[in-house]
Formats: sequence, structure tokens, C-alpha cells
Amino acid sequence: MTTQTWLLTGGAGYIGSHVADEFLASGKDVVIYDSLYQGLESRIEYLRKKYNKDIPLIVADIRDLDTFNKTLEQYKPYGIVHTAALKAVGESMEKSDEYFQVNLEATTELIAIAKRNNVKKFIFSSTAAVYGSPDSMDPCKEDGPKAPISPYGDSKYQAESAVTAFINTPGNHGTSLRFFNVVGAAAPELLDNSVENLVPIVLGKLNKGEAPTIFGTDYPTPDGTCIRDYVDVRDIARAHLAAANATTKLPDTMNIGTGRGASVREIITLVLEATNKSDTQVIETDRRAGDPAFLCADINLAKSAMGFTSQYSLEESVRSLF
Repeated sequence: MTTQTWLLTGGAGYIGSHVADEFLASGKDVVIYDSLYQGLESRIEYLRKKYNKDIPLIVADIRDLDTFNKTLEQYKPYGIVHTAALKAVGESMEKSDEYFQVNLEATTELIAIAKRNNVKKFIFSSTAAVYGSPDSMDPCKEDGPKAPISPYGDSKYQAESAVTAFINTPGNHGTSLRFFNVVGAAAPELLDNSVENLVPIVLGKLNKGEAPTIFGTDYPTPDGTCIRDYVDVRDIARAHLAAANATTKLPDTMNIGTGRGASVREIITLVLEATNKSDTQVIETDRRAGDPAFLCADINLAKSAMGFTSQYSLEESVRSLF
């Protein structure tokens, strides 16, 4: 039996490189397609050394359709995991056209090219941002209200429709996985280098000798700060592998989270404890526009459809960063 080869767009990114790690550990081969705009070649170097194998890295933008087509022709992948995207919510407000170009239009084009190259499996990395700012304190269900409040969330939500059309074509398989707040690392070489996620932001502040900031302490939550579902990146990678290995039809979209919420104050406390800086002063300031009080995943669908539940605790995720 020949080894399955999967093409991973954005495979040199924080999430993509963890998916590559999980796929390689399971015996699959991967081809990495990444512009290195946010991805790091050092992550692929780490994986090459870890698995002692050549991992092809095609350095190209997903909008470079000619290169993408040639890559499919050359490597003939069994399936595609599409993690490449622009993902900064704030930046998407200023560059909405580019976000729709990369996250929606390019995704639609990639799917068309995949079809022409007879690729039958497509797994899309989506986001909880499709739910926008719910006014409910109930976990988000996949078939619940979608009201993205940023071009980032909207572009990913619209891209899900193209993926759904593809996977509902007879003979095709796949799903869109909606991640909640991703945290943790499998190895120091694969750490999150973004400036968007709470834990790297807090660590960045501490490294510069600055105080972490809490935006809004008057939310209707137990400690007054926003509650989010923090899911370990290693669990995100496991969810991709579960979807890749699924033999029955999957739901069009699935939440990937823990089903448990943690407040901003709790997260900051955990990071301060892990860095032995518990006496650090924390700045409390006004709410930011668009931050929902509560955003957590209903995880029942991923559990029933592919037996997936998260394994890592929040404490383990935070500890993995040190």
C-alpha cells in the first residue's frame, strides 16, 4: 500500500506545521505549500530532522494559481488540508479587499483546481469568528446563528460554502473545522509567532517588562472578563487527522474546541504563574468593540461524527510554551 500524500497549504504556519507533525507521525507524507508571509521555514526544517525525511516546501502564495496547479500535477496528493489564510481580525478591518481575495476567492479557485486534478478530499481550517459576537451565554452550535463581525470572519464563513459544495459532490470527502482560541505547542520550534493570540501577547509584554492588559472587566461573567474556549494546537492537529482518516461522510462544518471556557483573567494568571511573575501588576481598561462576553464551542458534533474530543488541559497548553 502506497503512503498517502497530503498537500498542506500554510503548512509552515503555527497550526499548519502542527498538522504536518501529526500527519507525519501517523505515517502519511506531506507536501508543504506556504508563502512564508507568516510561516517559518525553520518549522519545516525541524520536522525534516525529527522524521529524517525530505519534506517538499513550495514557497508560493495561494493566489499563484499556476504554481498551485503545477504542484498538484507534480505531487498528485491524496487530499488537501487548507490552512493558509490571512487571520488578523484588526488588520482585516483595514484590508478587507485583500482578506476576501486570499481567504475567499483563492480558496474557491484552489477547490476548482483540486477538482480538475481529481483530488477527492479537502479539509478546510475555518474559525469560530464565523459566529461573530453572540449575545448568548450558551456554547455555539454549528447550525446556530452566524453573524461574523469582521472581514476575516466573513471571508472564512463565505469560503465554507465553496468547501461544502465540493464535499457534497458524490465521491468527495472533507469538512470545515471551526477552531476556537488556539494555544500551546508540541515543541519550542513550532511556537506561535503571531501577535493576535492572547497568550503570545501576554508573553510578549512580560518579555519587554510591560504589564499585561485586560480589556473590559464589567462583562456578565463570574470574574467580569471575557470567556473563551482555549483549545490546544495539538488537539487541532489531531482533529485534522481524524477528519483525514474518516471513512464515513462528515458534517459540513464542525467546531473544534474543548467545550470549557476560561476567562481572560484566568489565562493571564496561569501565564504569570508559569513564568514566576505572579506579582506582576495587570492593567485593566475599557472593553474593545466587538468582543463577546462568552464564546465557547458546543463539541458534540465532532465527538459523534469522528469520535474526537480534546485531550489537553489549559494548564498543559500553557506549560507547553515554556
